[in-house]
Amino acid sequence: MHGINRCMLRNGNIRKDQMLGKAYGIGVGPGDPKLLTVKATEILEQLKIVFYPSFGKNSIALDIARSHIRTDAKLIEMNIPLFPNEAKVAAYQNFANQIKEYLNKQVDVGVLCEGDPLFFGSFITIRDLLKESHQVKVVSGISSIMSAFVHVDDFMGQGDDSISIITAGTDEFLIRDKISTSNTTIIIKVAKHLKKIKKIATDLGLLETSMYISQIDQAHQYSDRLSMISDEVIEYFSIIIIKNHKLN
Repeated sequence: MHGINRCMLRNGNIRKDQMLGKAYGIGVGPGDPKLLTVKATEILEQLKIVFYPSFGKNSIALDIARSHIRTDAKLIEMNIPLFPNEAKVAAYQNFANQIKEYLNKQVDVGVLCEGDPLFFGSFITIRDLLKESHQVKVVSGISSIMSAFVHVDDFMGQGDDSISIITAGTDEFLIRDKISTSNTTIIIKVAKHLKKIKKIATDLGLLETSMYISQIDQAHQYSDRLSMISDEVIEYFSIIIIKNHKLN
């Protein structure tokens, strides 16, 4: 892919003759390669440099997209700590700098991201570090929560339903408030917070109708009523769906 025309500010002067590459944040969906969009596959088939997240383990994003990546493409692993700390900030800055080196050489770069890049995606930080100096293009992907409702045979919302999306690590009072005032509450990043969420659902009389689903559209996908899930289960890539039928 050819680099793009880009104005640069250097010593107070705008240069219009500078050629820079473009960074693509590519959403690859939750796990099933068949959910990769046509647009994503078309771009992947042209890129010669592809960064992919691993978070210290095998890359789900790379596994999803691999069959659409050029055989001669250079694959660069982004091993980023899963939880926020100074090391995570430094890792993002390091990979953003590496991406900039390619862009400055007029080379387009792809950055894979599970789900959708702008929905709690690992690409958000990369985007923020690049967008002031380089052109960034986001290629939407199907997020896990959109696919989850298919697997639990339910709908997210209809008519004037209110929908809340909240992380499991959020303050317990706020989670209770969202569940109590929303027709549908989707709780993500459950992991070690499972016991807390189960207690809240129990207190609100919604445990038996709540659903748990993990590793959506992946080989080891699992779903069941929340009441059937052991408190000892710790799976980061899991969500809980709570439908508040009391509001209907």
